[in-house]
Amino acid sequence: MGKLSSFLAWDILISLMANLSFFSLFRNQNLTPTLLLFYLSSVWALYLADHLWDFRRETEPLSERGYFYKKHQQTIVITLILLVLVSLFVGTLYEFTFLWEHLPLLLSFLFCLGLVVKAVSPVPKEILVSGFYTLGVFAPFGTFGHLDGLAFVFFLHVLANVLLTYNLDRNFDQRQNTFTLIQNLSPQKVRMVVLSLLGTGVFFLFFLWMKGQVKDPYFLGMGLTYLWLCVCTFLKTESFPFKSLCELSYLPLFLPQIFFFFSLLP
Repeated sequence: MGKLSSFLAWDILISLMANLSFFSLFRNQNLTPTLLLFYLSSVWALYLADHLWDFRRETEPLSERGYFYKKHQQTIVITLILLVLVSLFVGTLYEFTFLWEHLPLLLSFLFCLGLVVKAVSPVPKEILVSGFYTLGVFAPFGTFGHLDGLAFVFFLHVLANVLLTYNLDRNFDQRQNTFTLIQNLSPQKVRMVVLSLLGTGVFFLFFLWMKGQVKDPYFLGMGLTYLWLCVCTFLKTESFPFKSLCELSYLPLFLPQIFFFFSLLP
């Protein structure tokens, strides 16, 4: 079940919902159902397309995910087409204003995606993925006002997560001439960089908490995501779905919503 979650990017969707839930409550801005549907369908389509593209570039022997995509290729392609149609329908009919307001972000993402696909990006893949993911999560909540510090803390966690998971794909990325940060680092050095990023993030999170800029539920939620990913850095990657464990490190970000729900009970 864990591997299936990773192959079909279900872990990504759960993490995305946790992130949006956290910052929605933090900014006291509710997401509309149509915007949430647009986000989920778009991100799911993007990751399925990425996995499908990776499979078609693989050479024998195929990876376990490659065999899965080869076996279920028709079903996955149909699902991908349906997700794209849902995303276009919802985005055009219900969230056109949101898309228009964030058109520069969307165009820059598509441009950078094209550079990565052509293997000519001057910016490492990990930086692009982390940066656009962070900007995408914050896009529904307006400007970065009152989010600057926490946005930085969140970005550091995303970057650490990306480095940790992409470290498993270093050989594949090298064969595809993809420019990555980890291409000149050993797995041990990648782990040290990840721990340094997490340590920096924890320091800034404590600072924001001590200054009263982050309340206890948010401090606890974000702090546990850091602790979760820190534990992942010391785990072996062969015997379980390591990527899913890293992606699900965002689950504690649901805690503020849970606390808020129970606070409303009589």
